[in-house]
Amino acid sequence: MKTLILAVALATPAMAHATGMHQCEHVEKEDWLTETQLTEMLSAEGWTVNRMKQDGGCWEVYGNMPDGKRVEAYFHPATGEVQLINQRGTILFRKGE
Repeated sequence: MKTLILAVALATPAMAHATGMHQCEHVEKEDWLTETQLTEMLSAEGWTVNRMKQDGGCWEVYGNMPDGKRVEAYFHPATGEVQLINQRGTILFRKGE
C-alpha cells in the first residue's frame, strides 16, 4: 500500500505539466487568439479542427491537415503560426528546422 501511495505521489506532479512536445514563447493571455479565432483561421486554410487545448504556451490542435493527414499540431498563441506538426510520433514539421 505504501508503494502505491508513493507511486501516485511521484506521478501526480508530472501529470500536471504540459506534455513537453513543444514549448512556445511566453505570450500574455490577453494577446492569445481565441479558440474560435484560431479555428476559423485554420478552417479557411483547409484544416479540420477536432479538438483544441492550451499546452506548453501554445494552442495544441488535434485534427486534419488540408491534405487529409490526421495530426497533432502546435500553433503560436498570438499569431496562429504553425510551430510543430506531429503524426503518430513522427515530426512532420518543426519551425526553424
